[in-house]
This record gives sequence, C-alpha cells and structure tokens, in this order.
Amino acid sequence: MVRRVTPSQYNAMVRRYNQEVDRVNRANRAAAEKAVREYNREVDRVNQHNRRVVQEHNRQVAQYSQKRRAAVSKYNQAVRTHNAQVERERQRRLSALRSLTTTRYSEVSASSFDLSERFDRIEPGADADILAAAERESSNSAAVAYALNADAEAPAEVTHDTGILDYLADLSQDLCDRWKGALFALNPANTDAARHFCTSVREIFTEILDRWALDADVIAADPAYEKTPNGTPSRRAKIRYLLKQKGADSPAMLGFVEKDIEDILQLFPVFNKATHGAAGAISFASLKALRQRVEGGIMFLATIAS
Repeated sequence: MVRRVTPSQYNAMVRRYNQEVDRVNRANRAAAEKAVREYNREVDRVNQHNRRVVQEHNRQVAQYSQKRRAAVSKYNQAVRTHNAQVERERQRRLSALRSLTTTRYSEVSASSFDLSERFDRIEPGADADILAAAERESSNSAAVAYALNADAEAPAEVTHDTGILDYLADLSQDLCDRWKGALFALNPANTDAARHFCTSVREIFTEILDRWALDADVIAADPAYEKTPNGTPSRRAKIRYLLKQKGADSPAMLGFVEKDIEDILQLFPVFNKATHGAAGAISFASLKALRQRVEGGIMFLATIAS
C-alpha cells in the first residue's frame, strides 16, 4: 500500500535530501581542495629543492670557472709583465743560435726557427692573452735551443708564482701531483732527470685537450673534423675547436699552436738521448730551460682553453 504524505511532509523530505546532497558536495569539495593543497605543497617542495640543487650547481660551476680563469689570468699577467724583455731575449737567442759555428741539436734549432717564423705570421689583432702567451712560447723555445747548443746558462729561473699549480690542482689533483713529481725529478743528483721529467709531463697536454675539447663537442661543432687513425678528433681538430671558442682560429694561430706542442714534445726524445748517450749527462741549465719550456706550454694551452 502506497503511503500518502502531505505537501508539508513532502517538502520536508526534499529539504532533507537537498541538505544531504549539499553536505556530500561540501565534503567532496573539501577533500578535493585538501588534495590540491597537499599536491601543490609537494610540488612547491620539489621545485624549491630543485632550485636549491640548480643554484648550488651553478654556484659550484661559477666558482670552478672563476678559479680556473684566475689561475690563467695570474699566469698571463706574469707573461704581460715581462713581455718586452721576452721579445728582446727571443731575438737575442735566435741571433746567437744563427751565429753558432756548430749545432749539435740541429732539429731543435730548426724547430725553434720555424716556431719563431710562425709567430711572426700571426695577425696583430689576435686575442691579446693568447698573443702574449704565444710570444712567450717562441722565446722559451729559443731559450731551450740555445741552452742545448751553447751549453749556456738558462735564463734566470722564474721566482714568482705563475699560477700553474693552482690551475693543475683545479683541473686534476693527479696532474698537479704529477707536475710536482716532475719538478722534484729535476735535480743535479738525478742522472735520469730528463726521462723522469718527460714521462711525468707528456700526458698533461693530452689531458688538457681531452678535458676542454670533448670528442662529442668537437664533432658537433665540425662534422668534417680531422680524425686520428682511430676515428676520434685529432689534436689539430681539438686545438681548432678551442681557438674557435675564443674567436682566434686563424690559420696562422692554429699553425702556431700545433707547432708549439710539436716543438715541446720533440724535445723529450732529444733530452732522453742526450742524457743516456755517448755525449754524457745533459747540463742542468738545459734541464731548467726545459722545465720553463714545458710550464709555458701547459699554461699556453690553459690560456686557449679557459
């Protein structure tokens, strides 16, 4: 039997139903708003964390880059301070080399003359820091050739801190320790000084190039890059990449930098042969000249890569 209700009872039932619907809707809205607030709080927390991570990363990158630039700048300042004297010494040593009646190390002398001629072909408008460091490289090359051929005293040893230890420590503590070991090997009591020194420093050049001119970056910048027999970017390709980053990749500068590294590396077998050959031990003055030559070469690459 159907129950009969009065209009007032019906209206009361409708009101109660609507009230229940409103209550459920309010509860659902409150739950949804709470979920949104909690979600937004979590998003904010994650975003704040990510911002802190990015900010810390950027701070460390900036600090790292600043330290590296400071070390290179310190060396370049030392180069600029002695720039005029360096050029005078370069010309004097080249002139002295030409006047020698005999040259026992003709390949070293020829390489030094070649490097000097390449320096003279560099455009005057080249990057100032790279140009100053290149001038120092040419002078150091002449100093080594003259010291070898004339048994002359090496130039006065640099007493100021050039920044090379700061740079190498920032680049790799292993490289810094290797350089310190190389310097330790250069003492008059060490009959094997040349071999120890050359062994310690040979890979520094390669590591600097590999670290600041990654294969992937070199390939991306120039798909027609010059390759090694293994198919990886050659040393020349890496040097061109670094110079291009500085807007200094002229053919003359590229040729000078590549020749400069060759000029240093070809000294190693020469010094080893001179130390162990029939001519007897090489002079300590020549070892000091080699030390200055290698140090300058390392920081020359650092100037290009910074």
